[in-house]
Amino acid sequence: MIQVKGIRGGYGEKEIIRGISLEVKQGEFLGILGPNGSGKTTLLKMLAGVLAPESGEVRLSGYLIQSYQPKVLAQKMAVLPQKTDQAFSFTVEETVQFGRYPYQKGWLHSITQEDEDVVNKVMEQTDVAKFKDQSIHDLSGGEQQRVYLAQALAQQPEYLLLDEPTSFLDLAYQKELLDLIKEETTSSRLTVIGVFHDVNIASLYCDRLLLLHEGKTEQLGQPHHVLTTERINRVYETNVTPLQHPFRANRQLMIEPAASSKPSSVNIAGGWRTYGLEGMTFSINQPLRILSSHKKTGGFFWKRSIGTGTKTLYEQLESTEDMVFFEQANGLAQYAAEDGEDNMILYGMLQQEKLTIWLILKGSLSDGASVQLMGQLVHIIKQETSLSIHHFCIAAPNTQETEEADLLFERLGQKVHRLLQTLNAVQK
Repeated sequence: MIQVKGIRGGYGEKEIIRGISLEVKQGEFLGILGPNGSGKTTLLKMLAGVLAPESGEVRLSGYLIQSYQPKVLAQKMAVLPQKTDQAFSFTVEETVQFGRYPYQKGWLHSITQEDEDVVNKVMEQTDVAKFKDQSIHDLSGGEQQRVYLAQALAQQPEYLLLDEPTSFLDLAYQKELLDLIKEETTSSRLTVIGVFHDVNIASLYCDRLLLLHEGKTEQLGQPHHVLTTERINRVYETNVTPLQHPFRANRQLMIEPAASSKPSSVNIAGGWRTYGLEGMTFSINQPLRILSSHKKTGGFFWKRSIGTGTKTLYEQLESTEDMVFFEQANGLAQYAAEDGEDNMILYGMLQQEKLTIWLILKGSLSDGASVQLMGQLVHIIKQETSLSIHHFCIAAPNTQETEEADLLFERLGQKVHRLLQTLNAVQK
């Protein structure tokens, strides 16, 4: 366990850390967040024993961190910086072997069989064994960072400190590195404390977050408690919008540009195409916020194209970017469009006694208004016909709140009635 009690200090007379206390348990992954200048790296240096606090204490496994001899401390704690510059062109294996230095004795510091076994194990864990004979300088930034993680793990530490380890990595390498580290917290009960700039990545990987503001603890807790919109807006002095991750409960935050996003003028009349017995598509050169009622693939999407029909049609269109496709069986298909007003067009297909209805809007519609409009559409159609429904889609180019939602509800009934008449689908 790492115990921090009331530490204060900084550099010279400049106090950066102002009374921080916390405990980090074995196997926990703690993320440190905060704007530039909030003291993240300074706190990490105090936790690593590199910088002594002016007051307060840091204890590692119950002992003051200053009481450890350097080699003993290196056996308990490893540090993975954001970027390591190595002057000499050592091989990958030699670089990882440096992690065994705390365990070597005598003048020659010879490599033992145990050292070799540990080095081989961590190189396999981090997937760098295939590079073992290559120079570290021949590897990409992401590959090098995995090598340095292997070096840190070769120390067999109980604690691993991360100083923005993914700052210079692309998305794939960020995920690979953090997946490896997260796995170690589970399999080896490794305790990890990391400084992050990216609040969304921290939310996904960390068990708890420490948010710093002007050298003090703003909030310490689980990600969903720390990353509230009000708190992040205030501490970072910016505007963010909360989003829900599609597969996890972890909250994600989206920045808001200063310039307001105005609805674009789009030509929705030219996006509809039919393919005989195969199906139909709608596509424009602009992302649309789409709400689908489909049983298997329903929900909200940002896509440029919608498609429905046979598997043959899907195979013809599968190279099309940004298309959500809803498969239907083969069969005779009827099509209709109802575009009495150019800012709101209904497209419909009747195939094997099943209706597909797409409502395409030229203006803005919030997600909440889309859901209401979907309910209204279902109600209207059930009043008009007993035919079953394959799916509905509602699509608009912008999600801002508008004052037109009520007007859309009023106009929808007549448009649906005319569309169903054209499809010969009115049965009540």
